[in-house]
Amino acid sequence: NIKFFMEQYPIPQFIEQEGKIAFFISFRQFFYLIGAGVLCFFLFYLLPFFLFAIFSIIIFVISLVLAFGKINGMPILDIILSSFGFLAGSKNYIWQKKESPYPYKTIKRIEIRKIEEGPVLRTQNSQLRKMHTQIETRSENK
Repeated sequence: NIKFFMEQYPIPQFIEQEGKIAFFISFRQFFYLIGAGVLCFFLFYLLPFFLFAIFSIIIFVISLVLAFGKINGMPILDIILSSFGFLAGSKNYIWQKKESPYPYKTIKRIEIRKIEEGPVLRTQNSQLRKMHTQIETRSENK
């Protein structure tokens, strides 16, 4: 018996994780925050201070939500882009009957008999009652 030994290589894990720049900030999050800062820098020179303050607060809140917000483990931007793609894309609703891999067996159903009309409670002829009647009347079993 000849045994072949294959070399084992480490399998990369956690591939979907983004690379971190520092502590908890990834490249994508870093560029969202830098983009918001650059946009606010230009607004500082283009708008009066009151409008600049309002717009810069709105822009930084939006950039923070885009950078750090997640719903069910998915980034907010991916959810927004997916929803726009769904709304803009064509939709075909086609119903197709699914064929089963095996034929269905027919089930024989039991026929339901109608309830006879009459008194609901009927007395049953029991042997004990017959014996009681015979003893009371002192008759023999015929």
